[in-house]
Amino acid sequence: MKLAAPVVHPEQPDQDLLKPGYVLEDKVLVRLRELGIDHLYVDYPGLHDLDRHLAANLSPARQKLYSQIKETIVAGQKRTRPAVSYTDYYATTRELVLTLMSQGEHPVYLEHMSRMGDDAVTHATAVAHLGLLLGIKLELYLIEQRSRLPAKHAREVVNIGVGGMLHDMGKLALPQELRQYNCLNPPTNPQQRNEWETHAQRGYDVIRGGVEPSAAIAVLNHHQRWDGLGFPALSVKDQQPQRPAEQSIHVFARIIAIADLYDRLASPADGSPRRSNVEVLHLMRTTYGSWCDPTVLKTLEAVAPPFPPGLTVRLSDGGGAVVVQVPPDDPYRPIVRRIVGADLELDSQRLDLRREGSIRITHVGKTPVEQFVPAATQPAPARSARAAAAAA
Repeated sequence: MKLAAPVVHPEQPDQDLLKPGYVLEDKVLVRLRELGIDHLYVDYPGLHDLDRHLAANLSPARQKLYSQIKETIVAGQKRTRPAVSYTDYYATTRELVLTLMSQGEHPVYLEHMSRMGDDAVTHATAVAHLGLLLGIKLELYLIEQRSRLPAKHAREVVNIGVGGMLHDMGKLALPQELRQYNCLNPPTNPQQRNEWETHAQRGYDVIRGGVEPSAAIAVLNHHQRWDGLGFPALSVKDQQPQRPAEQSIHVFARIIAIADLYDRLASPADGSPRRSNVEVLHLMRTTYGSWCDPTVLKTLEAVAPPFPPGLTVRLSDGGGAVVVQVPPDDPYRPIVRRIVGADLELDSQRLDLRREGSIRITHVGKTPVEQFVPAATQPAPARSARAAAAAA
């Protein structure tokens, strides 16, 4: 096997252990497993058209983004001024936007490379990356939601990336024991909960003089929810906090909130195995649906598809297949190529699961996933000729 993408160091994600093109050996695979690296991208005959989906994850801009966030967070922990200026953030974000745009009309956020580690730096990088992809895909929605601005400014997404990078900066002002908490795991002690919730306001206060207002307001409101139950409260009326809901929340904050939630669900903080895209989307649609702007959440299915390109799946007829294309109109029934023969070759013919009502994806790896597919997209069971005749 030859690497199609670099292998990053699990503890230093801005450093590569192996470069693309490296021919893997058994002893190297053993060592990678010992380091906790559980997946690789390798060249696979017939799948070269998927390489474009790796572009954003492997770009120098993505690596630079990680390094800049790391430097800023380390400086913040030491209560010193970061050497990285906000101007540098904007420049790097624009570089990443150009890379994302090169993926074409339907950019895809790959499952495994969404995170390069487990710390605050990689979370901020992942949120910025996913937020930018959502913003690019939501161009018309941004123009609609920011109708007071000229269209060319309303659709500008760089501030989504900057807000995503800096959304948790306020946590650096919290006591160390409170920094580990997140939207899925807030403190249970009421006093600690109140203090933890101040991180959004604290982050806003730190950055608002150095970034554009739309990036700052996204940081302030990234914990606001569509149902109005988020924080912080923005005004007081009759001595009662008034919380924004639905479209009164800035659209950039709504996008960052969904990117934040997605990454938290995908990579559990308790060390549990990473969840598949299809399971994360199921949780966001059901358990956390009231938190999310429905338009942004629906777009997430196209940007972070339930079955991303390159994913190996098992079909309902018992065969294996590789996802090669995600239809924007029905990402839960992608186009696949069957795995055939002992040498795991790919069938030359593509199988469009939208048109194969009796064939569906049942497993990702060993995990059953049918329960995560929305009922509306489940194909109707095929009727027998006798049943069809009786119905006629």
